[in-house]
Amino acid sequence: MKHNEFYLSAEIKYNCVDVVKMWGTDFELKVYSLTDTDYQVAENCIEMYGESKPDLYAFEVSLDDGISYDYMNDAIHWYASHIGKSDMIILRTDPRGDIMEDTLPNTGN
Repeated sequence: MKHNEFYLSAEIKYNCVDVVKMWGTDFELKVYSLTDTDYQVAENCIEMYGESKPDLYAFEVSLDDGISYDYMNDAIHWYASHIGKSDMIILRTDPRGDIMEDTLPNTGN
């Protein structure tokens, strides 16, 4: 992966933190903060998640773009490095489920 393949879009037309684009393609990776918003997965999208304590992120791409899945992992790594969080762990499942399970009351059963 070349670091100059990706860039942040200056035009944010979605309700997200950032949009990562790839030069010469229609690829768009939408970045959401799970720490600050109640993110819900959109229809017809694939998502991955990122954890860099104390922050949690959701990353989303449209399924209609055939190249999206191929570039998604590289774009997430680029974004993590770009925002100074190269220690970010990339996850396939929503990490908020683990947080919610940890906060459930113990019923003693």
